[in-house]
Amino acid sequence: MYSTIITTIKEKKELSSLDDDFIRRMVDLYFTKNPKIKKKLEIHPRLEKAKEFEALLKEIRKTLHEVYGVFNLKSKEREGLLEKLEMALGRTHKIDNEVIELHKKILCTHQSTKERLNYYKKIYATIFKYTGRPSRILDLASGLNPFSYVFMDINSIEYTASEISSADIRFIQKYFKTISTYKRIIGATIKLDLIFDKSFPETEVCFLFKALDSLENIKKNISYEILSNIRAKYIAVSFPTRSLTGKNISKKRLSWFLKIVKRLGYSYETFEIPNELFYILKTGKIY
Repeated sequence: MYSTIITTIKEKKELSSLDDDFIRRMVDLYFTKNPKIKKKLEIHPRLEKAKEFEALLKEIRKTLHEVYGVFNLKSKEREGLLEKLEMALGRTHKIDNEVIELHKKILCTHQSTKERLNYYKKIYATIFKYTGRPSRILDLASGLNPFSYVFMDINSIEYTASEISSADIRFIQKYFKTISTYKRIIGATIKLDLIFDKSFPETEVCFLFKALDSLENIKKNISYEILSNIRAKYIAVSFPTRSLTGKNISKKRLSWFLKIVKRLGYSYETFEIPNELFYILKTGKIY
């Protein structure tokens, strides 16, 4: 049953690079909420014809689209752009205008990083104003954010990025290997499913950009579990202020998040760019 469900879900092109074990976990969550549907599907003689099967597909594809698929704009172009970046660095041996432009093109293949493209310098200058320039960064649910490293104005860094897709992990690690030859960056990647995995490496600053809203839709109160397990001096969390259709999203909806921050005893600062609101949490912990 599971193999049929997973294979059918991955027929959607935007979800095809997701790992089977991650999708299975989403299916298990669905069955936990809908145990009667699971029982019906287990005994149904023609699984694909069952109305419950169609309902399951619709719900899980919707969830995966919101947390992953919707952000990937031009994923097929990325490998070619990274190869061009490698060749450009091989010729120039420095971060010149051509190299910067190739970073920008790669960042434009992901919705969130595309929206931040003109504001990355401001984002990092503001975050580091409060945190100081870190020597270690952990980027959870990173997407393509590691490619914005060239806008950080940091010469030496240990940068760890996490994602749920093995394909994305390989792509980011390939970039780290390329850029480390020309910048003093020690890049590492870890495969994490933030719904289930709560063991994170120690760091100075943790990024958690535009992730908590989607995760809360999958599992209520998961944000408290994640934030309380992050071992960092500072956590930079962000939320969208506009929907993908361009509608304004009320900031009042974040009362649940501020209750979690208060419960954890963290202080915070905020700043905003178009389409995104940032909270810089000070945990009071030393790592």
